[in-house]
Amino acid sequence: MFFAVIGHSEDIDADGALEDLIEQCKAELGDRPPQAGMMFAGHEMDRGFLLEGVCDTWPDLALIGCTTDGELSSRLGFRQDSVVLVLFGSDRVEFTVGIGQNLSEDVAGACSRAVDAALADATQAPAICLTLPESLTCSGQAVVEALSDKLGGDVPVFGATSGDGYELLNTYQFCGREIFQDSIPVLVLSGPLVYSAAVASGWEPLGEPGVVTRSDSTLLIEIDGRPAMEFYRRFLGPDGAATSEFPLAILNEHGAVEALRTPRWEETDVAGAINFMSEISEGASVQITTADRGAILHGCSTSVEKAFADYPHGKSPEAALIFSCCCRRLLLGTRTKEEFDIVATVLGSDLPVAGFYGYGEIGPPDSSEGLPMYHNEVFVSLILGT
Repeated sequence: MFFAVIGHSEDIDADGALEDLIEQCKAELGDRPPQAGMMFAGHEMDRGFLLEGVCDTWPDLALIGCTTDGELSSRLGFRQDSVVLVLFGSDRVEFTVGIGQNLSEDVAGACSRAVDAALADATQAPAICLTLPESLTCSGQAVVEALSDKLGGDVPVFGATSGDGYELLNTYQFCGREIFQDSIPVLVLSGPLVYSAAVASGWEPLGEPGVVTRSDSTLLIEIDGRPAMEFYRRFLGPDGAATSEFPLAILNEHGAVEALRTPRWEETDVAGAINFMSEISEGASVQITTADRGAILHGCSTSVEKAFADYPHGKSPEAALIFSCCCRRLLLGTRTKEEFDIVATVLGSDLPVAGFYGYGEIGPPDSSEGLPMYHNEVFVSLILGT
């Protein structure tokens, strides 16, 4: 048995929001005790008050969470400046949490501490790891690689990085009733969990690929020995700009897209260089991509439909987690709510679903199965059950 219940409130009053979450979840729980939870909160919500209230209501809850750039649930669909609480329980699957602090100072160390804390309380083999880390202070890809190294290649990692309403200043992570910054919380599910997952974006390659010949972390300096901006303008024209509308695809050895990287439209100290939301390594094969709103929504549909189709036959899904990108929200504008409409159409209105818009998404490569990667501008679908 595996279950999930959802609470979602857009009440701007903290007391009212907490009351909504508790009443909604208790009504769905009945006499079933929750064992774990995730809270996704708009960055202006009174997160401390909400965490205290939830943990006072369920003192033994293994809880993680973060601030966001928009919230999603099967109760209210897409909202901003709201709070979502998803509670889990099972008679077979274990839920354990951990936190790693000072992520920017020691990525590997922080990830190791978070995983060690979570696995210390587990008595079964880990099945998956959910994480909601900081990304403004460190490389998202480095975080994903450190988690994978610590967990081993057989434990997939899913999640998204924290947001702050696209202010790009300060994000917050939660573990239990405590609030952190520059940290990585993890929720490890151990035991006979059944799941399926998929990642898709909707963006398509434009022009010819190139090779990164010079970069420094998130600063892309040269492609094919020429300034990175020249590469963009070769295909977009002399007035072309490196924006979130034209993310850069990282290609695998077969030329298939593995992940996207979003440009940050800001001045750099290096002429012709472009700053990105995550690092791009020297030697990487890259290609500009493009999409319109319809293609972006098609990417959402592709992700959810593939995850649903890949769920083990003969098993019934019990819950789903979804993670989308702040840039998808910005580009979709008034059509943002259609992403969740697609989810509800594919998965049905009765399945508990929760998620949020973050600054980077974590899941398998866009093109195939494999070790988890850090993505930009994709939609991650994760379906859970036993």
